[in-house]
Order: sequence, then structure tokens, then C-alpha cells
Amino acid sequence: MVVVGAGAGGLAAAWRLTAAGMRVVVLEGGREYRPERDYPQDQDDFQLRAFPFDPVEDERGKPRFAFGPAQAIGPAWDDYRSRNAAQGRFVDGDRRQYQVYSHVRGVGGSTLHFQGEAHRFHPDSLRMHTLFGAGADWPLAWEELDRYYAIAERRIGVAAPDNPLRPGGGPHLLPPHPLSYASRQLAHGFTSVGATLRANALAILPRPFDRRPACNYCNSCTQGCPIGDKGSADVTFLPAARATGRLDLRTGAQAVEVGVGRDGRCTGVVYREPGGARVRVAARWVVLAAGAVETPRLLLCSRSRAHPDGLGNGRGQVGRNLTESLTWTSVALLPARVDSFRGVPIDGSAWEFAVPHRGDGWVGGFRLATAHGAAELRGPSAYAQRLVPGFGAAHARRVRETFGHAVAVLAVGEWLPNPDTAVDLDRWRGDAAGMPLARIRSALGENERRLLRTMADTTREVLRAAGAGEVVEQTSALDLFAAAHVLGTCRVGSDPEASVADAEGFCHGVANLAFADGSALPSSGCGDSPFLTITAMAIRTADRLIERARRG
Repeated sequence: MVVVGAGAGGLAAAWRLTAAGMRVVVLEGGREYRPERDYPQDQDDFQLRAFPFDPVEDERGKPRFAFGPAQAIGPAWDDYRSRNAAQGRFVDGDRRQYQVYSHVRGVGGSTLHFQGEAHRFHPDSLRMHTLFGAGADWPLAWEELDRYYAIAERRIGVAAPDNPLRPGGGPHLLPPHPLSYASRQLAHGFTSVGATLRANALAILPRPFDRRPACNYCNSCTQGCPIGDKGSADVTFLPAARATGRLDLRTGAQAVEVGVGRDGRCTGVVYREPGGARVRVAARWVVLAAGAVETPRLLLCSRSRAHPDGLGNGRGQVGRNLTESLTWTSVALLPARVDSFRGVPIDGSAWEFAVPHRGDGWVGGFRLATAHGAAELRGPSAYAQRLVPGFGAAHARRVRETFGHAVAVLAVGEWLPNPDTAVDLDRWRGDAAGMPLARIRSALGENERRLLRTMADTTREVLRAAGAGEVVEQTSALDLFAAAHVLGTCRVGSDPEASVADAEGFCHGVANLAFADGSALPSSGCGDSPFLTITAMAIRTADRLIERARRG
């Protein structure tokens, strides 16, 4: 069988399949990263370096993604636009800007760059349509997802506290990481808004586990973990799958077409090698795990007599129902130095508002978190470039005076599907393989705009109550598309008219095609990182595939 994509879902599925005795070919368009070569934390200038993403352009200098129309912002939202003290507004004009799709092409996928958050969705997040008439219900019970959460947590090594607002867990969880000193100084600010700051659930090791070391608290998870304590898919699922001897991992292998026979079933996958040669891998089963942008692109490009509008797209659902994580971050300075560069990127979270409910003109929910590392407040350059205006000797003195004082509060909220947020093909632009580019269209619905206002106001109140000064930086999804958590474009569902896959993750009408990535998730959760849910769902679908394959 063939798995397309070596990220969280693809490698989790490959691990489960190979453990069951199956031979699996995994096709990955990117490279295999080497921590000692690719991650910069041992360099003096590491704070100035970003994660070494594959180029956003292909070998012909053409972009890897296209973007759709930019949404108008409106003057009433001026106070909720991205800005900082040194640079002013990030976006000129009145249109939302497509900044970046933070997708990592490579073995491990976006888990190489993620911040280690490993959350369980709230049970009510699986019943949004039943409860509120919004979004979509999941075609499975939370209790079944709970069982697969536990399997994933045991394999990865998740550190988490008891959290009454996120049911589940158990003795297999590792002890939580302590809140940093900087985050503890904000605890009473959270209390002032009716929230309790708790240690976050993290796929980051507080002690050695499974031959991996404990975290050294360098606070630079987003630059890649050089020692292997962060639970990225390349250090959790890949070694175990390789140890079976049944994994064939091929890098630099960009899938360009899923082959289909006369009966409409998949026959294998065609991929393009770096030199341009095309190779076909025959397979009885195909699992797509290239992410919520590349998976629908591959389906839409795989046209045939049986599937003239794209594989699995007979009802026009492929690429629709794209959801993102709605985000807001506020940064302010505390009077005393708190050394917020220490710890892990998002060490604390508050979940009181992260239970699906009705708010001020919106439905959904949002999580609050301390996110100093996530805001990249790791060194004096961040202060000099972003938080402290001016230049010259006075500027340098002010940077020295304020360094270590900045703290960040993050809010992450529910994003409901809307017709203006989707993935389709750009028919006018293609890549080096001749495939049309995936075109990302993103627009906040009225629900998201109202929720974002609540999120922003709440983070500001937390900082004010904690004694922080004026907000010196705010970053908003209102005017910036900078998404990493994109979901839903091939969502599972009971109704083939409103979903791409069935309750077990197999494509409606294509019985030997399954999904094991974020494209299968019907909703985004109330501020939850989708990593653990993607992984759990991928393992579940792999189990169903094993059952089907053994039945013949």
C-alpha cells in the first residue's frame, strides 16, 4: 500500500500498518531533516534564524501555492489590526494579506516546526451542528476518539495535567511541565477574567522517555528540536515503523496523480522524482496524508473517466469546508524583568472559554495561553526590531532596559466552515511537474470576526490585570493569513452530499482510498491544536484499513 505524505498523520498510519505486518511505501515530496545540520540552536545567531523551510518556490522559481481574493477589513476594525511599536501596522491598505501557509515539506511534516501542543478536543466540539446549528457533526462518538487519543499519547510521550475541561487522559501521561516564572506572573491576570492558568498539554518530554532525552527548555521548538525531546513524527512514529523492516520511505517524491482503474478504484500513485522522471507505484490501498491543502489538490488533479471532476469529487466536496485556527496575540511589558525567553513556547493554557458555547454574537469558543516563545521573544533582536522604536544609542539603551520584560498572551478560537474559505486549483499557474497549483481562499465569517474581537479584548484584559503596560505588539488573523492548522477539505461525515470520506476515513465511492491528515477533520476545536487529533484519527483509519485488507 502507498501513503502519500510523511507528516503526523502519514507516519502515524505507516507505524500502525507496518506493526500489523503490512508493507508500506511512503512518498514524501520534501527531504529528511538532520537536526545537527538543519537546526540552528548551537549557533550564536540562532535567535535571528527561522526554521529552514523548503523554498516557497519550486526549482523553476515558481511559487508552490496560489492564493485567492483578499478579504476587505473595514475601518471599524482598526483597533484589531496587526501592529507593533517599532514598525507600526503590518498591512497597508484595507485588504487582508496572505502572508504564509506554514506547511513543512519534509519527513515529519509540520510537526518539525510545531510548538509541541498535544490537545484533546472537547466532546462537544464533535457535535457543533447538533448543539448550535453551526458547522458539522463528527460521524463517531467521542469515546472512540478517546481510545485512540490514549494510543497516540503513549506512543508520543505527552506531558499533561489533570484538566476537567478536557476529559480523558490517565496514568500513561507524563507529568506536566512547570509554568515558567514569566507565566506565573500572569496567573492573577487570567483569574481576573474568570480563567485558571494551567500547565499545557505538550508532546515535549519532562523526563527521558523511549530513548529520548528530557527537554532542555531552550524555548525554540519552532526552529526544530535538535535533541529529540519534542514529539515530532520523525522521532516518534518513524523509527518504530522502520524497525519493522516493512517501510519503504521515498523522499523527494512528489505525488502527481492517483491512478484509477476502469472500476473506479485506485490502482496506485504516480510520483515525480527530483530529476523529473515519473515513477508509478502500484497499490491495492492508497492513504492520502499530504495535508489539507495538498491532499485536495492531488485529488482534483487526478481526473479520469470514472472521476471527471477529480478523484472522490463527484459531489463537489473536495477542497470545501476549509477551516483554520483563529488567532490573536498581545505582547506587553511587565515592570520587572521576568526572563520570558526561558521555558517552552506555550507553557500554560486556560480552558474555561474553550468549551463550545454561545458568546456575544458568535458560537464556538477559544483558549487563552501564555505564549512568550511562540511570539519569538527569545532574544534582544526581537525587542530591537519589534518592540522598541527608535535607533542609535538611546534605542540600544532602551533595548537593554526592557529585555526580558515582554510577555505574550495568545488566544486561539473556533473557525466555522464558510463558502469563501476553501482549496481549489489555479488553472493558470502550475508547478515544475505540470500540476496546477493549489489555490487557498480564506475569509473570516461574521462569526469569526465577532469571536476575534472577544479574544482580543480578553487577552488585553489579562495583561492589564497582571500589571503590564501598553500593548507593544498585536498579531491578528483579521488582517493576516499565516495559517499552520488548516483542516476539513476532505472531511469525514455520514452524508456523502456534505463530506468526502465516510465515518472510518475512506472516500465515499472509492473503497480503497483513505485519508490520514487534517483534511479529514470536520471541525477545528475551540482553540485546540489539532496535532493529537490528526494522529489519533490516522491511527484509527489505519486500524480500519487493516480490518478491510484482512477481509479481502
